Amino acid sequence: AVVSTQSTGIISGLRDNTIKIWDLRTLKNTMTLTGHTGSVLCMQYNEDIIITGSSDASIRVWDVKTGEQISMMIHHCDAVLHLRFQDGLMVSCSKDRTIAVWTMGKTNTAHSIVMKHTLVGHRAAVNVVDFDKKYIVSASGDRTIKVWGTESNEFVRTLSGHTRGIACLQYRGNLVVSGSSDCTIKLWDVEVGVILRTLEGHDELVRCIRFDGNRIVSGAYDGRIKVWDLQAALDPRCAANQICIRTISEHRGRVFRLQFDQFQIVSSSHDDTIVIFDFLSPHDYYSDFKCLPGGSPALISECSGIFRLDSANSLDSLDSAC
Repeated sequence: AVVSTQSTGIISGLRDNTIKIWDLRTLKNTMTLTGHTGSVLCMQYNEDIIITGSSDASIRVWDVKTGEQISMMIHHCDAVLHLRFQDGLMVSCSKDRTIAVWTMGKTNTAHSIVMKHTLVGHRAAVNVVDFDKKYIVSASGDRTIKVWGTESNEFVRTLSGHTRGIACLQYRGNLVVSGSSDCTIKLWDVEVGVILRTLEGHDELVRCIRFDGNRIVSGAYDGRIKVWDLQAALDPRCAANQICIRTISEHRGRVFRLQFDQFQIVSSSHDDTIVIFDFLSPHDYYSDFKCLPGGSPALISECSGIFRLDSANSLDSLDSAC
């Protein structure tokens, strides 16, 4: 499932090929964007535009205020599994095993996104990409993470260590954190390609991972979200059983996507819910959530709640501009 959060709303991409915008205060659907002919698998947005990728192999750009489709790009020959954009650059990846690098520009009347380069090297679907001004980092079902130069688009190195396909990663500074269907999370030094720590605790595929300066938050097909102490994970003297600081078991299905900031975690699941967990809630976690009869969403505490969706509108991906 795809979900994007901001202070007043959530944007979700769905298996019914639509993008829906929700008011965070009322939990009402305020706008539905149509155009994709396949499930919406990935998304990012800023104050002007939403960019989505789909199983229909297209990338589409939408006006965030009107919901109007601005443009459509078709380059990949199979599902677009992930995309990121920042600082005039967008990187997308696909089931077709390639990574596409795009330049982004804006005039007074239009947004321009132009294909720049294709990166080839993975031997299976490329599931996720992240980048900064120095490196593009990609992860694949071929069990490897590859590092590429952002400016040169040249291959730099391969990070090997997972024993099964890699489903998710985040890259920041010198640190890459990845999650895999081998049920582990690995922390890597991107500059030398070594594993700094392996985290164990999930029972099934680790589907989504995010970190900031203090925490790693992971979600898995076992239905659980785990919060880990990042600084403890980076300290080789710290025992493995002291790193996981919280396990959240509210979802009743596979956790597909999550995002978090210092206040809350937003996650989506195969159980057709979006869960908002408040770090600052003074109450026990489970008492903060319920669904009203008929599946209507209820906001129980200030920043906690559940969106309950019909099965036909099951979420397909989650993302955020936090």
